Amino acid sequence: MPGKTKANFDIIFAAILFVSLSLLGIFINTTGDSGDSILHFLYSKYSFSHPEFFFHHWAKPLFVLLSSPFSQFGFKGIIVFNCLAVSLTCLFTYRTAKCLHIKHAWFVFVFILFCPLYFKLIFSGLTEYLFGLALILPVYLILKNKYTAAVIIASFSPFIRSEGLLILFVFALFLIGVKKYKLIPLLLTGHIIYSIAGFFYYKDFLWVFTKIPYRNLASPYGSGTILDFFHRLNYVIEKPVYLLLLIGIIALFYDLIRFRAQKFRNVEIFLVYGVFIVIFIAHSLFWWLGIFNSMGLPRVLIPVVPQIALIALTGVNFLTSKLKPSVLKWILPAIIGIIMVFPFTRRSEGVVFNKNLWSLPDNELIEKEVVPYLRQNFQNLNDRLLYYSQGYFSVLLNIDLFDASRHREMSRLSVENAPEGAIVIWDNWFSVVEHHISLEQLKHDKNLKLIREFTLQDNKRFIEFVVFTSTTGKN
Repeated sequence: MPGKTKANFDIIFAAILFVSLSLLGIFINTTGDSGDSILHFLYSKYSFSHPEFFFHHWAKPLFVLLSSPFSQFGFKGIIVFNCLAVSLTCLFTYRTAKCLHIKHAWFVFVFILFCPLYFKLIFSGLTEYLFGLALILPVYLILKNKYTAAVIIASFSPFIRSEGLLILFVFALFLIGVKKYKLIPLLLTGHIIYSIAGFFYYKDFLWVFTKIPYRNLASPYGSGTILDFFHRLNYVIEKPVYLLLLIGIIALFYDLIRFRAQKFRNVEIFLVYGVFIVIFIAHSLFWWLGIFNSMGLPRVLIPVVPQIALIALTGVNFLTSKLKPSVLKWILPAIIGIIMVFPFTRRSEGVVFNKNLWSLPDNELIEKEVVPYLRQNFQNLNDRLLYYSQGYFSVLLNIDLFDASRHREMSRLSVENAPEGAIVIWDNWFSVVEHHISLEQLKHDKNLKLIREFTLQDNKRFIEFVVFTSTTGKN
C-alpha cells in the first residue's frame, strides 16, 4: 500500500489542484480578458445552436468540441474546463520530468503555477491552456514509447491553435531524427478527419486551409521590434524563472559541446527545447513583420510554459550540480521561495498577485452601470435588437451573439439603418478597432438618438460606452 500511495501522489496532487483552482475560479469575478476570452466562450456555449462552430477556424474546432459541454453551465463552466486542462498539464509535465530523469521534478508545479500571467489567465475562456496540454501530453507519451498515440494527438493541435501547424513541423523533424519514418503520415490525421467532417458544411475538402483566418500577410494591429518578445516572455514568467530558463538553455549547449549521450536526448532537444524555441521565434517574427494578425500579445507564449518549466528545472540542476548536500538543502528551498514570493512583490510593470489581479475595469463598468441602466430604462429589453461589439453584454444579458434577430455587430451600421427601437452600444475599443465605427459617425446619424454616456478612467486608459436608440429605420 505505501508504494501504491507514493506512485499515485502526482494524480492525487493534480486532483487537489483541479478542485482548488475550480473553486477559486467559481468564487472570483473575472473573464480573464475582455476580448478573445469572452468570444471563445460564446462560440463554445452556442455551438449546439450553431453546429458550424464545430468547424469554425477562429473559434478553434477542437477547443469548441471539448469545451462546449462545460460552457453550457455559463462562464464558470469554461473556467472549470481550463482548470482541468491546467491540472492535467501540470501532471504530465511532472511525469515528463520524471521520465527524463530530471532531478527535483516536483519543482515544475511551482514553476508553472507561479508564472504570473499563466496563473492569472487560467480563469478565462482562452485556448492557450488546452493547447499547452496538447503540446506536453505527446512528449510524455513518446517517453512511454506510445509513439502512435502521441503523433495522433499532436496532429490535432492546429485545431486548438493555429500555431499547431508549426508543431507538426517540429514533430516531423523529431520523427526523422529517431528514424520513425512510417509515423510521419499520421501527422495528417487531424487534418484528414476535420477535412472530411467539415466538408458537409463547407462543401470543400480544403476548408482546413482555405478558411484559416490568419492567412493574410498584413495585420491591423501594427508591428514591433524583433526583440519585443524577449520582454513579453518576462511578462509571462517573470525574472526568477526567466533566469533559470536561460541557465537551462546554457546547460543544453554545455552538454552538446561535451557530447553527453543520454537516452532521451532527442526528445529533450526537439520536443522540449525545440517546441519552445519555435513558438518563441515564430511569434517574434509575426509581430516584427506585422503579419498573420499578430497583436504581439504576451499570452501567446502561455502554451510553452510547461516546456519552459522543464528547461528551468534543468537550469536549477545545472546550477546546483556541484554543490554539497549540506548547502543544497538551503539553496533549493531558497530558489522555490523566491519564485513563489516574486509574483507578490510590487513592480512598476508586470502581473502582480494582489487584490486587483483579476480586475477588468471595462467589464465592471458594464456590469455595475451600463447593464443595470439598460434593464431599468428599457422594460422590453429582451424584445429589442441590440448592436454592440463588447461580448460581455452577451454574457450578462444571456444573448446569443450570433442570432441576428437579437444582436448585430457594430460594423453593420455602415451598411444598414438600425430598426426602430434598436439599442446601439458603442465602445471606444472594439467598436473602433475591430469594427471601424467612430463615435462621431453615430452622433451624426439622424436615425440614432444619444441616450447616455458611461466613462471610466483606469490609470492611463480611458474607457467609454455610449448608448443610442434608433428612432426610425427598417430591417
